[in-house]
Amino acid sequence: MADLELELYFYQQCGFSRSVLNTINNLGIADKITLKDIREHVEFEKELVAKCGNPTVPTLMVNGEMMRESEAINSFLVDKFLD
Repeated sequence: MADLELELYFYQQCGFSRSVLNTINNLGIADKITLKDIREHVEFEKELVAKCGNPTVPTLMVNGEMMRESEAINSFLVDKFLD
């Protein structure tokens, strides 16, 4: 598999974000994804708005392309990383 540049914009209090974080933990791939908590670091929220137009989470950036919706993100991660 080609290297993927993965960035997840999220915040802990969001149930949809927690779903994606659980998938990441279950797959053991936290070291493959840059995690960006927009509530802990305001610069990440500004970055997300600049890239996507609003601060909707979870948002997974895959090689610079935006992916939203926790179910779609979870399916993508399972397809790419489940052994």
